[in-house]
Amino acid sequence: MPRLTLTPSGRRNALLIPACIALTCLVACGSGSSGTPATTYAKARADAARKLESMNAYQVVGTVKLAGRPVGVPADSAQTAELSFATAARWPDRLVMTQSEGEPILSLGTGASASWFYYAPMRAAFQGAPAKLSRDLEAASTMDLDEAHIFNFYAGLGQLLLPSDREPVEAPVTEKLTIDGREVKCTVFSLPGLPEDPASPAPVPGPSRWWLDPATGFCVKATTSMTMKGRGGSFIQEITYTVNSRVLDTPPGEDKFAFILPEGVRVAATLEQLTNPESMTGQPAPDVVLTGLDGTAFNLSDLRGKVVFLDLWATWCGPCRMEMPHLETLHKEFGPDKVVFVCASNEDQPTIEAFLKKNPYTMRIVRIAAEDAQAKFKAESIPCGFVIDKDGVIRAHMIGAQSEAQLRKALSLAGVGG
Repeated sequence: MPRLTLTPSGRRNALLIPACIALTCLVACGSGSSGTPATTYAKARADAARKLESMNAYQVVGTVKLAGRPVGVPADSAQTAELSFATAARWPDRLVMTQSEGEPILSLGTGASASWFYYAPMRAAFQGAPAKLSRDLEAASTMDLDEAHIFNFYAGLGQLLLPSDREPVEAPVTEKLTIDGREVKCTVFSLPGLPEDPASPAPVPGPSRWWLDPATGFCVKATTSMTMKGRGGSFIQEITYTVNSRVLDTPPGEDKFAFILPEGVRVAATLEQLTNPESMTGQPAPDVVLTGLDGTAFNLSDLRGKVVFLDLWATWCGPCRMEMPHLETLHKEFGPDKVVFVCASNEDQPTIEAFLKKNPYTMRIVRIAAEDAQAKFKAESIPCGFVIDKDGVIRAHMIGAQSEAQLRKALSLAGVGG
């Protein structure tokens, strides 16, 4: 399931940095109270959730300032950019969210005639039938490319909501900001960053500050940072969101929820194909000969009647090594009666066996011909994973290392798990 994040395995995902940074990681906070910083923060989030859950319409306009620099480079030498953002929603079936830098960079939403997702750097868009909105406050900051996350009533506020995975270590302060020409008394929370996982290529959230408007339940300003890892070293992206105007619980006009497809844009048939144009989801799995480490050859089609997770990997691939423990966990949980995990590499057998001596996985490890991996499964980058249902149809085609939660979600498309 593709995500709007930078992954080491696919060059096309690197194009997503400018807009996705302005779309990730943010949840709601509320006003402070007596107690420890952690209990004050928890109460503020609970108060905010109650306000947001009663909301049925919103319109918000603001700016996003970005400052990027390699780790070790002084902050005053950062490259900067300023984007504008606008979002509006009307329960239960209207949503629009845009980011622009002169011209639109990103637009997503649903209206009377269609739903859509457009990302300018890729010159690609998805258009589908009008969508009903989900209403999931906790998932508002998640930008997985599936309908449940994209078409969420709270998606347009995701960048204005505080993280639930951190707690402040100091008491909040009070500051006043001017919005729509009026002073707003804000409760300001300072949050620590998350610890870095050297084995993970995922961006690491740094310290942040959040200006909560207790009356509305969402923040009107937020400053945060991300440390991203790349082949050329680590890179710090500092982000400041500022709300300039807002209208709440007044239904936006129908003209807000329309989208005109720019000329020359590639139109994807599914959301998944937006970032993975070669997606094989919905197609019959190609048959291929696989060879076990005991020398026994078999056809992938021999597993028909069982759900199969086919993982194309290599011992030298860092993201592959990061993902394999998750596959092993699920293999042990479900067992071969529910899912057959097949991890296929085109490396020579001694190389694979040496790797397994240090990493004694119990999944089925096999060899695959390089030309089969590339020609039949379009494996231009790895890891490359496929969930194949009992009828031999591909239900998920994933590029890049997946989390355990993402893998579970993919398996559920073939009827495995919840």
